[in-house]
Order: sequence, then structure tokens, then C-alpha cells
Amino acid sequence: MGGGWWRGHVVLCCLLVMACMGGALALDAQGAALLAWKRTLGGDGARALGNWDASDASPCRWTGVSCNAGGGVTELNLQFVDLLGGVPDDLSAAMGATLERLLLTGTNLSGPIPPQLGYLPALKQLDLSNNALTGSIPASLCRPGSKLESLVVNSNHLEGAIPDAIGNLTSLRELIFYDNQLEGAIPASIGHMASLEVLRGGGNKNIQGALPTEIGNCANLTMLGLAETSISGPLPASLGRLKNLDTLAIYTAMLSGPIPPELGKCSALQNIYLYENALSGSIPSQLGALGNLKNLLLWQNNLVGVIPPELGACTALNVVDLSMNGITGHIPAALGNLSSLQELQLSANKVSGPIPVELARCTNLTDLELDNNQMSGGIPAEIGKLASLRMLYLWANQLTGTIPPEIGGCVSLESLDLSQNALTGPIPPSMFKLPRLSKLLLIDNVLSGEIPQEIGNCTPAAVAADA
Repeated sequence: MGGGWWRGHVVLCCLLVMACMGGALALDAQGAALLAWKRTLGGDGARALGNWDASDASPCRWTGVSCNAGGGVTELNLQFVDLLGGVPDDLSAAMGATLERLLLTGTNLSGPIPPQLGYLPALKQLDLSNNALTGSIPASLCRPGSKLESLVVNSNHLEGAIPDAIGNLTSLRELIFYDNQLEGAIPASIGHMASLEVLRGGGNKNIQGALPTEIGNCANLTMLGLAETSISGPLPASLGRLKNLDTLAIYTAMLSGPIPPELGKCSALQNIYLYENALSGSIPSQLGALGNLKNLLLWQNNLVGVIPPELGACTALNVVDLSMNGITGHIPAALGNLSSLQELQLSANKVSGPIPVELARCTNLTDLELDNNQMSGGIPAEIGKLASLRMLYLWANQLTGTIPPEIGGCVSLESLDLSQNALTGPIPPSMFKLPRLSKLLLIDNVLSGEIPQEIGNCTPAAVAADA
């Protein structure tokens, strides 16, 4: 009888252990919430999330899931997995205290951004970019006290205004919403976002109104991008307070008024892209203080006045494009100090005077476009020192004298247009020894002499001169 009792006791203990193990293996609430979302997905979601198993005790080893030491889900990262569904809207109850990063870029999601995401108090990074999301940006994402540091929703179909409450996101470092269908003004409350480093909202055609003066309070801003919008009015002088600003990109917009001289105080500025606007006035001489400036693109505005010689102090410049404005005066000799300059484009202005010989010191020049101006004098022989030059456009000016034979030193030259000037004398044979030359236009000049035999080195389509 004693043996029977012992065997019964063992069986009972085994049953209790099995019951306890069964309870331990029950999927926790976090995993249950994720599985409930998985069941709504199509596409490759079922295959890609194949190890999301209801028999697991927790989701911490599942694809795309990361947890903290206590087993709380801190990250859901399924970037570029074809999920074909909606953004999960039922995570706050299960993992609101722990979820810090929700990364779902390029996952073929559609529908609205769930307002419930605003009730994930630990959330620091939200990336829903490159999907087909619709609706507006929920104001609930902008609750006071939010820990959100990165909000990335670019390349969707979002509509409506940027919430005025966006200024509550005082910890936000990245605000990226370009290529949507958003509308309305940039809220002045953006000035409360002292931690903001990157603001990219280009490609929203209906974002309009002036850039708020309060943008100058975003002292950590490095990138300000609002290209291809309807932003209008003048650039605020407060931009000069942005000492960390690296790139200012508000091109193909509706800006007007002068370029604020205060931009010269943005000592970290490397890129100014303000082309295709209606900016007026002159180019501020204060830009010459920008020692880190690499790209200055101001083409197709209503700028007047002279090219400031102070730009010659911007020795990091790679590209200067001031084409299609009303700029007058001479090309400053100081531009010859720009040893890193690769492109100088001044087409379609009212620039006069000679081509400065100092430009020959810009030995990295690949594109020199001075056409459609009022330039006079001869073509400097020193231009032959530009061995990297690929494009030389001097057409539609008032140039005189002969074509210098030294131009044969431009061994990288591919396209040369000297048409519509008053050039005289013979065509130098050295031009036809240029190994890469594929386009040569000399139309409407007063050239004389014989056509050099070296023309046989060129294809017929490459040369056009007066008959």
C-alpha cells in the first residue's frame, strides 16, 4: 500500500510540474498583440514572420523584435518586409511602457497613421516612410512630454496640415515628411523644438506661407529642406542664428525679397540651394564669410547687382551657379582664389567686362558657362591651363580677337561654343587635336583663313561654323 501511495504522489507532482510549465509557455500580452497584428497582414508577411509562434513564451526572439533585460519589447524593426496591411494600432496596452523604436519603412503599409501611436510614452523613433499611408499626421503624436526623437513619414500620401502641436516635441531631432500631399503653413510652434537637427519637408506642393521667424530658435538645426513647396515671402533674418546649419534647400518654391545678409553668420553652412524662386536684390557680400561653403546655387531668380568679390574668400566652393538673373558688373578677379571650384555658371545675365585671366588658377574647373552676357575683350590664352575643363560656353557675348591656340591645352574639353561673338582670325589647328571634343560651335563670328586639315580628326556632326 505504501508503494501505491508513493507512485500516486509522483504522478501528482508530475502533473503539477506540467501544469506549471504550460503556464510558463503561455505567450505574454506583448506577443499576443503582435500576433493579432500579424493576422491582419498579407503580402510576404506570413513567410517573413514565420517564427512568430504562439507557442513561445515571449516574442523576444522573433524576427524584427528586440527586448530589454526584463523581456519588454523595445523595438519592432521590419524595414523593407512586404507586410501589405496597416500600421499596428493596438500596441499601447501591451508594450506602451517599453516600446522605443517602431521602424516600418518600405513595408507596403496603407491606411491612416493610428492616433494610438501617440500613447506609447517610451517611443523615441517612429519611421513609417516609403509606404502608401493616407490621412493626416495625428495630433496625438505631438503630446506634451513625448520622448519622440525621430519622426519619419516621408514618401507616403499624407494630407492635411502639420499639427500646430508639433512644437510639443521638444526632444525631436529629426522631422522628415517630404514627398507627401501636406498643406498649410509651417507652424510657428516649431520654434519650441530646440533639439531639432533635421527638417525635411520638400515635395509637398501645397505647403505655403512664409517660413516662420521662430525657425531661428532651432539652434541645433543642420538641415532645412523645403524644396518644391509653395513657401513664399522673404527668408527670415533669424536664420542667421543657426550656427550649425549645414544645408539650406528651399529651391523651386515662391520665395521673394532679398537674401538676408545674416546668412553670413551661419558659419557651418556648406550648401545654399535657393534656385528657381523670385528672390530679388543683390547677393550679400557677407556670404564671403562662409569658409565652409561648397555649393551656391541661386539660378533663375530676380537677383541684380554685382558678384561680390568677397566670394573669393569661400575657398571651399565647388559649384557657383548664378545663371538666369539680372547680375551686372565684371567677374571679380578674386574668384581665381577658388582652387576647389569645379563649376562656374553665369549664363543669361548682364555681366560685362573681360574674362579674368585669374580664372586659370581654378585648375579643377570642369564647367565654365559665361554665355548670354555682355562680356568683351579677348579669350585669355591662360584658359589653356584648365586641363580638367569639359564644357566651355562663351556664346552670345561681345568677345573679340582671335581664338588662342593655347585652348588645345584643355585636353578634357568635350563641348565648346564660341558662337555669336566678333572673333576674328583663323581657327587654330590645336582645337581639332582635343581627344574628347564632341561639340564645337563657332557660328556667327568673323573668322577667316583656311579650315585646318586637323578637322579630319573630328566627326562631321561635331563641328558647326559659318559656311
